[in-house]
Amino acid sequence: MEKTKKTTNFTHGAAILGFAGLIVKVIGAVYRIPLANILDKGLGYYEVAYPIYSGLLVISSAGIPTAISKLVSERIALGDAIGAKKVFSSALKVLLLIGIITSVLLLALAVPIAKMADQEPAKLSLIALAPALFFVSIMCAYRGYLQGMQCMTGTAISQLIEQFIKLLVGFSLAALLMKRYPKHPEYAAMGALIGVTISEFAALIFIALYYNIRLRRGTLSICIGRNAADSVAPSNEIIKKLLVIAIPITIGASIMPITATADTLFITRILKERAISAGIDADIAKESAQTAFRVLRGYVTPLINMPAVLTLALSMSLVPAISQAVTKREWRNVNSASRTGIKLALLIGAPCAAGLFVLGGPIMSMLYDAVRSDREIYIQAQQVMYIAAIGVLFLSLVQTLTGIIQGIGKPRVPVYFLAVGGAVKIISMLVLMKFTNLGILGAAISTVLCYAIAGIGDTVYVIRKTRMSISYSDTFIKPILSSVVMGVFVHLVFGIFKSLGHPTIGTMLAIIVGIAVYAVSMILSRPFAASDLEYLPKRRLFAKIFRID
Repeated sequence: MEKTKKTTNFTHGAAILGFAGLIVKVIGAVYRIPLANILDKGLGYYEVAYPIYSGLLVISSAGIPTAISKLVSERIALGDAIGAKKVFSSALKVLLLIGIITSVLLLALAVPIAKMADQEPAKLSLIALAPALFFVSIMCAYRGYLQGMQCMTGTAISQLIEQFIKLLVGFSLAALLMKRYPKHPEYAAMGALIGVTISEFAALIFIALYYNIRLRRGTLSICIGRNAADSVAPSNEIIKKLLVIAIPITIGASIMPITATADTLFITRILKERAISAGIDADIAKESAQTAFRVLRGYVTPLINMPAVLTLALSMSLVPAISQAVTKREWRNVNSASRTGIKLALLIGAPCAAGLFVLGGPIMSMLYDAVRSDREIYIQAQQVMYIAAIGVLFLSLVQTLTGIIQGIGKPRVPVYFLAVGGAVKIISMLVLMKFTNLGILGAAISTVLCYAIAGIGDTVYVIRKTRMSISYSDTFIKPILSSVVMGVFVHLVFGIFKSLGHPTIGTMLAIIVGIAVYAVSMILSRPFAASDLEYLPKRRLFAKIFRID
């Protein structure tokens, strides 16, 4: 009975945290579009600061909360409330130190980083984010502690508070400062990032209050510990255990922020130097380089990341399903779930990639004022999207297969493939941008290579590890071929309405037609088998639509 209750609590808690995480991802993806329109040129300064902040944030937010959660849950399982509290107090000391060091480091390096990125006004944005690192570090101690007691509500609500206050305060400050200082877009970027700092402070206050209220009411596991351990481990020993768990996770989580930081530090500088060496005036070269950086990081990347919200949801649902099958040693179910997961990843990723390839330029024109009003920016954004859209297919595989591999019980494997991909990205970006005339397209190609290496590596590993029998036609050829057919129809519909002088209407109608064509094409090709039904929603409806016997 107790085991069933624990399982129910775990599933319920995971569902709360997963749902909140999904909402956070959706808000984060949508947030960037109106923000880009408010900031305009200030978006480049924002994009310099945020990857640096994210990289430093990984130190406190990636591995340590997981380590706290694991050690606290172990103490709670033994009824050792004192030991659980000791884990919290020891971790809090470590995170306070990390918070102080990372905040001071970002403050101290704000000017050098901005200069290295060749965007000196970005120093204001970096300074605005420095206090947030301290607030998040402390908050991570509370989140890990509560999660260790299977109390996920506090973390979930604090995540939502972060996003909503970031939206409210960040937008307001950015709009206000842009209106007051139109010739200083760096102030608007700083305002948007002050909103991030305020949102983290508010989330910290909430979770601390939430913890204290639950503690006073006696509704936390530490309030009902059955017994204490004979001897509580000293802080040094607890900290050592925390670091042993946290460091590998942190290393894995730091890979993508490191590659984003490489974009920040090198892209603008390399483009400027190449332009000057070609005889272009220094000021014009700098403006051109900053525009190209803004196109890649500010306009293209947010759209490329949007389909990831769907594959993230898919990944979260696959982990428990596969983990349960592995625990019960039901290898046929592991194979079926993995096979269906790969199929769904292609089902989502292929049409999104094709749609962005064909309509990326018109969609960006519809969403972003700068792309719509400047023909040169439109052409450049469209060219970058032609390359970046291919990466959507591989990114969908990476996210989905990471969930599958985690469910199998090999969480480090995706990290290895991503690390190789990240190294290739940085090296190829430097080579392509320095020694060819590709310019910003070289940076886009390097990102696609990163995701391709990780996605293909994960796919091969899962197929071999699970020894699954896979239909390459159903899994790969049918979604890709249907997406190509969809792309042709989308191109024709948009072309007709564009020639009539209605590109916005053409974009929206082309999207609708694309969805319809893709759906019909997939229904006619019948890619799903009976074994897939167990892992699909509305099984009977799916079976009827796709004529599954």
